[in-house]
Amino acid sequence: MQLTNTTDYAIRIVCYLASENKVITTAELSRELNIPASYIPKITKQLKEKEIVKAAEGSNGGYMLEKRPEEISLMDVINCTESTMAISRCLEKDGYCSRNYSDCCKVHKVLLDLQNTYNNRLENVKISDIIQPGKDEYFGRFYVVIKLNLKDQTYECIYSHVHEVYDKVSDSATYDEFIRKYTEQYVYEQDRQKLRRFLTSEKLTEHLVDGCMEDDMSYRRICDNEADSYIWMEAKRYVDETENIAILTLHNAKVIPDTIVNMEQELRKKEKNITKQYWDMVSLLVAVLNHNNLVETEHQDDISFYTEQVYRQLQKNYPEYGITEEEIENVSHLAPIHDIGKIRVPIEILNKNGKLAIDEMEVVKQHPITGAEMTLRFPNGMTTEKLNKYSYEICRHHHERFDGSGYPDGLKGDQIPLCAQVVGLVDAYDALVSERPYKRKLKHAEAVRMIVNAECGAFSMKLLQCFFTAAMQKEWVQKVESNREE
Repeated sequence: MQLTNTTDYAIRIVCYLASENKVITTAELSRELNIPASYIPKITKQLKEKEIVKAAEGSNGGYMLEKRPEEISLMDVINCTESTMAISRCLEKDGYCSRNYSDCCKVHKVLLDLQNTYNNRLENVKISDIIQPGKDEYFGRFYVVIKLNLKDQTYECIYSHVHEVYDKVSDSATYDEFIRKYTEQYVYEQDRQKLRRFLTSEKLTEHLVDGCMEDDMSYRRICDNEADSYIWMEAKRYVDETENIAILTLHNAKVIPDTIVNMEQELRKKEKNITKQYWDMVSLLVAVLNHNNLVETEHQDDISFYTEQVYRQLQKNYPEYGITEEEIENVSHLAPIHDIGKIRVPIEILNKNGKLAIDEMEVVKQHPITGAEMTLRFPNGMTTEKLNKYSYEICRHHHERFDGSGYPDGLKGDQIPLCAQVVGLVDAYDALVSERPYKRKLKHAEAVRMIVNAECGAFSMKLLQCFFTAAMQKEWVQKVESNREE
């Protein structure tokens, strides 16, 4: 929704009446606030109906507040002049929904969450806050943002606006000790126990939904070490058990200032840079593979294409796998680096015509371990955690086979990560339809037959079915045939 000029004028009128604390005439309101005089009677009438403003009797006449500024919220004022506070038509009282199933519509749920956040913010900001904000911190500075590793209970301060708050309790041996010290030194006595219970590590993993949870609570923080002086604060906790991470924030409960926005932008910029460094590293390794003639440029694109097509069939046929678009995109782009460990294999072995000797084959079989170790040195951050996981699994496990006959770890069945299963199958197929120093190109149909008949190792039936369906698609066949003509 977009607030009208009338609403903007109403907020300014109420704030001006609150700051002056006396009867104000229509002429003065018009002059001081630059509001057309003809608007004021209409606006004040709506404010009077909600008992926010009252008309003053007397020869001069005018208006004054009927309530104290701290009793009037922005929501109260806006409700006087706006026909609806809903940000979407589907959130209005009549429950209109363009798709006619608001109870299960994900869009409706997202908009409802935004609406609740929006309403809560407006209700929390009082007119008294606007005209007399007092201390700068009263309008919301982040005091501390803590990142907790749920697995080993280690914690770090990601950000602290007033760093002395963190410094005073940062020597704690454990996260729970940190929370205990914080509550004892800075939290209003009546709120200490509930805040400690809200933030303690053993409570963070309760009531999770799909391994995740986001929750918040309000509490009072002591100001200037005065027991009876406090400001309202908000504690938020974001928990992701699958990633073993919890983010805890402690900030003022009123509004989110520019400082927080700037902080979030800096954090996003930092993570974006890490992600860029990650993909730059991947591109560099692929270029090295190409330079060493370990993989040709066109086959990099082929591997990515084949991986994506098989993944999409898996996503379509087996929704229980929970395959996301992000996973498909990331694994497809990472597939070409599956053989980066071969950089350390002597070139005379890789380009040898004919069958490798036993000791030579043992050298080749080390490349998955070498490649996986190389991925451990990739840039690492919150935005690259999944990328690092995929790259490690692809490099280490793409030669594992479903019956346990693969290498280097002899994994069996679903012990093999799905991304490695897909790239392993695609790698086997690509090797068959590509020319190598020791073999000729095979036709597409022959390569598919060999894969399905387990002549390149065992793969799961689900994966083979999806591969067969994808490989029969016109686009796949055309790509293979164009490669044969080159």
